[in-house]
Amino acid sequence: MQATIKKFMETGGMPPEGATMLSRYHNIDGTGGFAVVESESAAALADWALEWNGMITINITPLMDDETIGGVLGNKFS
Repeated sequence: MQATIKKFMETGGMPPEGATMLSRYHNIDGTGGFAVVESESAAALADWALEWNGMITINITPLMDDETIGGVLGNKFS
């Protein structure tokens, strides 16, 4: 865990070019957290995850806003 903290303090843990950090939250006990990141590039997200490989577990979950998912659902169930 010390290496992870050191890297975060040195780099800020920001995503690479092609991905934009919208917000990030940390568990108060230091056991994890989550970030909301916007990107059109799966490669940028993979690059960011690989920077932390072996230090922390990163799960990438694509999300949609209400308007986008509403359009998808409307097309599927109309």
